[in-house]
Amino acid sequence: MLTIVVGLGLNCVRIFAASTSTEVVVEANDIDLAKLHSGAEIVFVSSGQRLAVGHAIDDDRRTIFQFSITDSRPTMIVKLTDSKPIHRVSVVVGSESGKVDVYLLGEIPKDVAALDQLTPIGSIVDLGIGREAALDFSPQNARYVALRWAFSNSHPRPLAVAEVSVFGTEAADPNALALAAVNPPPDPIQNPPILAAASP
Repeated sequence: MLTIVVGLGLNCVRIFAASTSTEVVVEANDIDLAKLHSGAEIVFVSSGQRLAVGHAIDDDRRTIFQFSITDSRPTMIVKLTDSKPIHRVSVVVGSESGKVDVYLLGEIPKDVAALDQLTPIGSIVDLGIGREAALDFSPQNARYVALRWAFSNSHPRPLAVAEVSVFGTEAADPNALALAAVNPPPDPIQNPPILAAASP
């Protein structure tokens, strides 16, 4: 009996050790620049309902944007509020998909097919349904981020995108840091606030 228990324990350890995670670790000073509440917008999609494009950057994985089933190279371009240094792009898909090539651009190309002539910053290939997969790279300035999917074989369903994220690092304001050093905030324990007496 002891042998069976030990054997089961070793099998469980092997299964756990073999499992991998695609969870994206976000640093405390990282900000997602590709969200509607940050002022970002999707300025181009190769197919699908234009009124639903915001679902891909609304910070809600329950909503999706869906490309047309006939779109062999689904393409999406996200416009940031201005040119900023970014170091990570991540995607959550809501359907089976192939790899997605990521392009950092200063301006939108006149012909989106011209993206195929450019070298992407990289590709995201581990696109599990409902799981965030990311591409990390050294920080580079970009105003636009283009995502262009390529399927390895025929896809039976249209590509659905639940969320696109573009991460930059929140720069610390040197003036704010200097002011905080000179005038640190009061400690609420040692210096309770002074309340003015109010008569009825």
